[in-house]
This record gives sequence, structure tokens and C-alpha cells, in this order.
Amino acid sequence: MRKSVWLFWLLLFMSRAAQGEIAHPGILVDFKQLRYIKENIYREPWKSAYERALQDPLADKAYEPTPWATVECGSYSNPNNGCSDEIRDARAAYTQALLWRLSGDPRYAENVRKILNAWAETLTGGHTNSNGPLQAAWGAELFTRAAEIVKYSYDGWPQPEKDKVTRLFARQYYPDVLRAFSGGYVCYNKNWHASAIEAMFNIAVFNKNQIWLDDAVAKWRSLVPSYIYLSSDGARPKDAPWCPRSNAQINAHWSNPETYVEGLTQESCRDFEHAAYGLAAIINVAQSARLQGLDLYQDQISQAALRIPKAMELHSAYQNGGQAKLCKAYDGYKNDTVGTFEIGFNHYALREGLSLPQTSLFLQKHRPVKGKFHYLWETLTHGSTGLIP
Repeated sequence: MRKSVWLFWLLLFMSRAAQGEIAHPGILVDFKQLRYIKENIYREPWKSAYERALQDPLADKAYEPTPWATVECGSYSNPNNGCSDEIRDARAAYTQALLWRLSGDPRYAENVRKILNAWAETLTGGHTNSNGPLQAAWGAELFTRAAEIVKYSYDGWPQPEKDKVTRLFARQYYPDVLRAFSGGYVCYNKNWHASAIEAMFNIAVFNKNQIWLDDAVAKWRSLVPSYIYLSSDGARPKDAPWCPRSNAQINAHWSNPETYVEGLTQESCRDFEHAAYGLAAIINVAQSARLQGLDLYQDQISQAALRIPKAMELHSAYQNGGQAKLCKAYDGYKNDTVGTFEIGFNHYALREGLSLPQTSLFLQKHRPVKGKFHYLWETLTHGSTGLIP
């Protein structure tokens, strides 16, 4: 048996041993957290974030979903047959689930129910074409958050409809997400794998599937060291077990950095936007795991407590204007990470007391944030919530 395969199954066993009963609601936010935000909604940083969310088109109380029987997405969503509609509906469902808990207005909960039911009744052909696995992951990351909140707080959602959504996640999302770890996808840029792992974790929680949850945790522990570099890794970054790279291949896979510096991600020299996709999903899994009683933030196998803060500080410093050139391909960051790092900062700086000055400055410059794709409303949900008694 190859060493990488043996290690993967060892991590899977260790994660299974650490897990207990699945907690609900337990995807990214819990009700204690949302109750605290609601009680402090007229204080910053939540006040501005809440007002922005209320005014967003995703929060329209007359929102109408646009489900597709098959979602076909090529590279960069070309062709775009249902891709934009699915993500918009998923973002709307999560937005309105949050507003249901923060405002108490049942119209938001009804809209979440309507959106989820529409997709559960319509999507039968899964996610096809080259971006299918990533599209499925983005949709599942968000739909599951919305479903988890409303399932455990809204009596107006009948059990047969909940069961249909459970089957939707199991049949139309999970198999498509898993494709990110097979065939030609195994060595794609690793934001694919980060989002796939978050989707797997979230589906496992909602569907109460411990085996799927253990698999997601094991994959996360393998992904983090292969996505975020530390000097202790040696002269080159680590590989994920599903994507071995030779020394000659690794620089190209990391888009030719000037040098490997601590906190650099596999996609930093591609552009910061895609690095944000990967980092956000990695942090989101750690946060959801925390709600499940598993501390991945301090996970020793992946050295997450070193890697994640280093990555946030490096990318924040660069965008704050205080970091030397990172990449051979460009001088000055391409795009940005605006919209994320709130959740990671909330844990490491506010809960753990770690000094993260660059990340703090970066967040202060950009609050309140909306986000992109699967990272959404982080100021509203996690800004300063690490101070909850």
C-alpha cells in the first residue's frame, strides 16, 4: 500500500474516533451565536452588516427561485446553463435563513423553504460539464447552511419536504462533489478540493451521516498542509495524497512564486481571489467542526493553528501595502480576498488571543463585507462573536 494512501486511512480512522454525535444546528453558525447577534444587532460591527443584508436583492421577500433539471457549467461557467441561477438561489436561501433568525419574520423562512423545495423537486440530472464538481460544491456549501438553520427553527417546513431535501443533497450533490477527488480533477487548483470538502462536511451534518463526516475531516487534514506553506515543510510545499507532484512540477502547480514564504497558498500566485475561495472553505470547515466538538483550528496533524493565521496575515499585509513582491508573474496582487477572514480572525484573535495586526487592519478597512460565492455575510455572522460569554 502506498504511504500516502495508508496515511489517508489513518487520518480517517483518527477523525472517526474523535467524533461524537452530530450536533444540530451545526453548520457554520449555531443558535447561541445567532441569538447573541440578534440581541446586539444595533451595535457594530453587526448593525451595518445587518442593514446591508436587508437591502440586498438576495433578501427580497418576494424572491422567486429558478431551478434547473440539470446544471451544466463549463470552465468559468461557459456554458452557463443554470450555474448563475443555482448559486444565486443558494446565496438567497442562506441570506434569508439568517434574516429569519435575526428578524423573526417568517416570510424569510418561507422563502428558504420555497427555494429548497423548488430545487429538490426539479434537479434530477446533477451537475455536468467541466466545472460540474465545483458548481455542485458551491451550491451545497450554501444550501446546506440554509436548510440546517430552517430545519431546526421553523415549524412550517413539513417533514416530507425536509426528507426530499435530504435526498437532494445525497443524490444530486454529494456524488458530483466527490468527483473532485477522481479522474482529471485530482490535481486541479485546490480551492476545488477545499470547497468540495466543505460541501461534504455540510451534507454529512445535515444528512446525519457520520461516515461522510469522517471522510471530510480526513480530507481536510490532508488538504491544509498541501494548500498553505510553512518553512518547516522544507524547500517545497507538501503534496495532497490525491495529487503527488514532482519537484519539477510543483513550482508550476503553485504558479511560480518568487520564493516559498510562510502563509503562501497554492493559488496566491494565480490570484488572490481564488486563494480566498480556498482559504474561506478551509476556515469554514474548521468553524463547523468546532460546532461539532472537534477542534480543527488547533489540529496538530495539519498544523492548522500555524498555517491559517500565517496565510491570513500574509495576504492581508500584501493588500494593506506592507508586503514585498510574492510572485514572478505579477507585481501587485490580482483581485483580492475581501469578504473573508472574519471567521478565522474571530477565532484565532478573539477566542485564542493571537496577535493578527495585518488581518485586523484589513478587516477594519473593508467592513461590513458581503463576500463571493460560498463565503457570504461574514461580518454579520462572525464579526466579534468570539467575544460571546
